Amino acid sequence: MWILDVVSGVGKTSTIQVAILMEYAKSKETPKKITEIIEILKDSFEGFWEPKKGTIYPAVHNLNVRGFLKLHAVKPYGYSISDKGLEAIDKIISNINLQMEAYMQYYSFLLNNYSQIDQKKAKETSSKIVKSISEYIKQMNALNDK
Repeated sequence: MWILDVVSGVGKTSTIQVAILMEYAKSKETPKKITEIIEILKDSFEGFWEPKKGTIYPAVHNLNVRGFLKLHAVKPYGYSISDKGLEAIDKIISNINLQMEAYMQYYSFLLNNYSQIDQKKAKETSSKIVKSISEYIKQMNALNDK
């Protein structure tokens, strides 16, 4: 899945590339090898998605070519986030927030209309999304409490 395209000013960036950028940003200036990033992502997405070398290596290379990462060819070897990469993360998060607001408005519209078609199914669907959103709100509140 590709996100962000032109709207954020970051260019075409995959969700995997965003996850990679986030991991390098957490490491700050400390270079990390791609194999370390693969292990971190594997732990983070356990049971949901498994990162493969054939996906991660080209994604890191692309981020480096675009100037979002810096290559360290001498010890310590690896990549680290660049200032441009940190700016990209800010733009990405801002754009995702805008997208989420738009999706929620549209989703509300759809459920409103769906309730006129099948009220029972609309209520079931609405209950599921309320439960999911409640969990995300708890997670966001936990972040805010840190």
